[in-house]
Amino acid sequence: MSTATQKQPPLVPDTPGSGKAPSIRHQPKAKRYYFDVGLGSVCLSGTDTGGAYCLLEVSLAPGMGVPRHTHTREDEVYFVLAGELEVTIGEKSFVLRPGDSLLAPRDIPHQLRNSGNTTNHYLLVFSPSGFEEFVMATAVSAPDNAVAPTEPPAVAVRNVHELAANYGIPFWLTCAKTSPGGLRGLCFRRGPLAF
Repeated sequence: MSTATQKQPPLVPDTPGSGKAPSIRHQPKAKRYYFDVGLGSVCLSGTDTGGAYCLLEVSLAPGMGVPRHTHTREDEVYFVLAGELEVTIGEKSFVLRPGDSLLAPRDIPHQLRNSGNTTNHYLLVFSPSGFEEFVMATAVSAPDNAVAPTEPPAVAVRNVHELAANYGIPFWLTCAKTSPGGLRGLCFRRGPLAF
């Protein structure tokens, strides 16, 4: 019997939480939120993708960034739409420009910042999903005309400190208003946060 005529099992089983999207999902422009040091939205959640991934869009003001941290549950992909995004994964640094993408595997410490002189805009994919739940637990609603913040909202910073470990995201930093890498924003002590 020819293998072309044999029915092959699906690569992704059709079961809840299997990573198969439950249905077609059209997301008109999503509600925007302050995600701690950035402004963005959840374009697709784990509910939309059967848990396979989530898709976020984010903008950072020049000089703003996310301090060194580790995702223990998901891999992270960056795709830059506008501006620059400097990402350091382990000890390797990359400056991403429009059209560039980068994969940050789980369990490797990384940090990112807008190294350009204009607000950037980029997409984030986390696989599997789950990170969007952390983001929404710490998000602050933004007005329709909002721009990327130049300082993180105080409420969101407190929430990040309280919730990060619950989502498998330890932060590793030197506590300073501006870190040696030029990051402005969050201030954490060196080593994983203890909650």
